[in-house]
Amino acid sequence: MFMFLKSLRQKQNWSQEQLAQLSGLNIRTIQRAEKGESVGLETLKSLASVFEIDINEIKNGIRNQSEKTNIQEYSEPEFDLETVKAEVKAKKEFYMLTLFLIAIFVLFLLPNYNQGDNLGALVSCAISFALIIAVHGYIVFQPFGDKWEMKKIKQAMDNYKKEG
Repeated sequence: MFMFLKSLRQKQNWSQEQLAQLSGLNIRTIQRAEKGESVGLETLKSLASVFEIDINEIKNGIRNQSEKTNIQEYSEPEFDLETVKAEVKAKKEFYMLTLFLIAIFVLFLLPNYNQGDNLGALVSCAISFALIIAVHGYIVFQPFGDKWEMKKIKQAMDNYKKEG
């Protein structure tokens, strides 16, 4: 949350120890502030003085950083190359399975239609294949997975902000 304070410190090329000395604050207070823990008004005044900015600028920077962090938590899942590769592989396997089952149905079952004598078997196979494809598609594409959940949370947050 308080990455704003850390970025201000890093722009000056100061260590936490140097900032503590310059501001007259304890190094633990600096560490707590940068971790996002609550700090008092006097701490903010000391930091504003050291950075030679208005205390309201620090408050606004912290507030803006906090809002960005909250929105990113809900709207931008962390990018993980291995996870993305696994998703792409699962989708590829889904499409291959779907084509395989359709090919089996068309090549082996339809020629055995026999003027409707085997209609029951064909219908039951078609329903079974459709269920296999549907369940596998649900697992692979996760229509109500994390992305859907994040989208709904973001919509709820937007509605809450409009009402509030």
